[in-house]
Amino acid sequence: MSYRLSFADPVPNGVRQCAREQLADAVERLERASEDSVKAVHEARKDLKKTRALLRLVRPALGRSAYRLENDALRDIGLALSGARDADVRVATAQKLAEQAAGRLPADVFDALREALVAQAAAANGEGGDAGRFAPVIERLHAAELRIEAWPLDAADWDTVVAGITRAYVRGREAFAVARAAPEPELLHAWRKRAKDLWYHQRLLGPAWPDLLEAQAEAAHGLSELLGDDHDLAVLDERLADDAPPLAPVVDAQRAELRALIAHRSGELCAEAFRLGRRIYAEPPKAFTRRLARYIELAVDEARAGA
Repeated sequence: MSYRLSFADPVPNGVRQCAREQLADAVERLERASEDSVKAVHEARKDLKKTRALLRLVRPALGRSAYRLENDALRDIGLALSGARDADVRVATAQKLAEQAAGRLPADVFDALREALVAQAAAANGEGGDAGRFAPVIERLHAAELRIEAWPLDAADWDTVVAGITRAYVRGREAFAVARAAPEPELLHAWRKRAKDLWYHQRLLGPAWPDLLEAQAEAAHGLSELLGDDHDLAVLDERLADDAPPLAPVVDAQRAELRALIAHRSGELCAEAFRLGRRIYAEPPKAFTRRLARYIELAVDEARAGA
């Protein structure tokens, strides 16, 4: 499914069409959840995040109250889907850690850790992956779809879009500076959210100059993946804290060693994220704005000429 804005169409039309596609995809994923409920939830949550990024791109035109209403509604739907996410994330993260740290601890420690986490994930997910368990969420998604036509977007134009992506860039640049000064899990996670906004916005505007903007979007995506992996390690580390419930005897005996491995891997991920962040946010905001505005202006002119 395309996640792009067309420069041949008015901004309100493109925004509404893109939002409809994302929410329709989320519904379809959840209606087919019996095939793979974990994947269905993951993909539906991605659709919701992409729709919220779209809202942030045109936030000034929406106005404060409309933006808050729709953003909060989509956020709450995402939260309703995230109940078992941490349990699933811990399983996948433990598997990655076992592969990256092979030989640094006995294999049976990692095996026991995965088994304990798999059991917890199964309990958190409950029985069944049919659409029935997601019926209330699907109903809320349909309601959100119906509201799209009423979004107050009459004032939205390409200047609005430039202002939106500039805001994402500036907020990401600021979050980067804060996280680099104090690389704590909460601050790194906050930076990740802003990096994802930039990624989504650059995807939406990619057709203005695909060779450049799509490459920059991929860099922002890479940054969000690094920070996401680090956040997942923090989730696993929290489960291994000294005051956390027991897992398995062989695991509980090696908690300090496992947490040391997590800390080491987290340091590697942060170093790579900071290296990439210096490049992504190297441009002063005013220069970034002028460049994007010119790309969009040219893309709109070319679209009109070809109409």
